[in-house]
Parts: sequence; C-alpha cells; structure tokens
Amino acid sequence: MKMYLKSIVIVALLAIVACSPEKKDKEESNSEAFEKAQEEVKEKISGVVKEMPAPSEIPFLLMETGASLDESLIHNVKNVSNYSSNNNEAAVNLGVYSTDIAYLSAYEKSQKALNYITEIRPLADQLSLSGSFDPKTVERFESNLSNTDSLAMIVNEAINNADDHLRKTDRPKVAALLLAGSFIEGLYIATALVENYPKDLPDNARKLILIPLVDVIIKQEEPLIDLIELLESVEQDEYIKTLVADLKVLKEEYKKLNVQQLMDEGKGSELLEDETLDNITNQMGKIRDDVTG
Repeated sequence: MKMYLKSIVIVALLAIVACSPEKKDKEESNSEAFEKAQEEVKEKISGVVKEMPAPSEIPFLLMETGASLDESLIHNVKNVSNYSSNNNEAAVNLGVYSTDIAYLSAYEKSQKALNYITEIRPLADQLSLSGSFDPKTVERFESNLSNTDSLAMIVNEAINNADDHLRKTDRPKVAALLLAGSFIEGLYIATALVENYPKDLPDNARKLILIPLVDVIIKQEEPLIDLIELLESVEQDEYIKTLVADLKVLKEEYKKLNVQQLMDEGKGSELLEDETLDNITNQMGKIRDDVTG
C-alpha cells in the first residue's frame, strides 16, 4: 500500500512539473524558435528561387546563339513511368521535361512540345501538382502553338505555380528538386551542343556559334551556386546529399576557368580548347545521367 501511495505521489509531482509555468514557457519559447527558424528557411529559399533561371531561359539563349536544335539531347518522354515509385526522381525529372518543352518551343517544335506536356501529366499528378499541368494549361499551349514567346511564358508559369504551391504546402524539398531538374537539363543541353558541334565546318563559322554557346555556359556559374545553396537549405536525404556533392564538383571545375584573364587578353576563343570546359561537360553529363536514370 505504501508503494502504491508513493507511486501516486511521484505521478502527481511529475504532472505538476509538466504543467509548471516554467516548463510551459520553455515549451512555448522552443515552439516560437522553431517556427521562426522555419520562416527564415522559407524566406531564404524564396530569395534563392528568385535568382534561378526560368525553364525557358537557357533554351531561348541557345536559340539566340544560332545553334541548331538537337532533338537527340532531350529526355525520352517514354521514361515518365520510371519515376512513379520515387518522388525525388519524379520532381527532378518533371523539371527536366519542363526545360525540354521550353527547348522544343524555342525552336518552334510546338506540336512535340505539346505532346510532352500531355505525357508528363502523371509526374505532376504524383506530386499533387495537377493544377500546373492541367487541361487548361494544355489548352492554352495548344492555342499559342505559333507564338514561341507565349509558349515560353506558359511553361514558366506552370513551373512557378508548381513551385509556389509546393512552398505553400511546406514541401520545399520537392520545389528545390523541381528547379534543380530544370537547371540541370538546360546546362546539359548547352554543354552537349558545344561538345557535339560539327567539326567539319570552317573555323570562323564554328567559332561564330560556339563562342556565344560557351558564354551561355559560363553565365550559369552563379545560378549553380544558388542551386547548391537552395538544395542545402532543405531537408537532407541521401538523394539530395549525392546531388549536392556532384554539383559541388561542377562548381569547382567552374572555378578553374580563366574567363576574365582570357577575355582581357582578347583570347576568348581559347575557351573552346580549355580542358576545364571538357571537364564541365563531362561532369554535367554524369549529373544528367544520374538524375534521369
């Protein structure tokens, strides 16, 4: 009986301590600190996201260089079903396909771009982003097949809406991977175009296209840094950690490019022969192969 009473007293004391104002204040303080930290992360992510290029940015820059479309570089839409069991892969590849749609649109391959929008719908559904690639989006796209600027705007809006929805529903990791896939595909296409550009053309003709293409690649260094920062700010898992590690290798390669020095000396064309450019291309190919599987 004494042990029973003692147990009751202990439980009562624990209940009093648990309900004490000091502990309650501490819990409230911890909760407020957690919420504040969450808000700071959201603000940080929003800031970085604004600096990231839109899905159509790199494709349209590539088109403006005069480089021809290379449809062999875009991701096969038949692979959509490969990502149905993994949301990380689904998010990255939805971003990849979005840039492919923009790339096709920039070169007026509008019907094929429209087919891609229709075919990637399962990825959007899987991520609860049906509203970003719904029948209305398809209808708008179909109504503007002859207007490349409008098509680019529609693709960008779809991704922006998806990103906004993901952040509002506290899914910043999925948003970050969506943007990562879009950026990776754009830079992959740019580097592959340089690597595969016909070598049997006169030197001056090749440089006329290749130097602007290399310029597009060089200008992705800052967005790359932003992307790494974005991925490091969200919930970490093995997929994210591996992707960040690979992107950091790419970042280190960018640091080796003596862009300013060559430009100051009027030797910008020497970038085409720079071994570092080959390393960037190879690392970009590796990253793209890894995310598309």
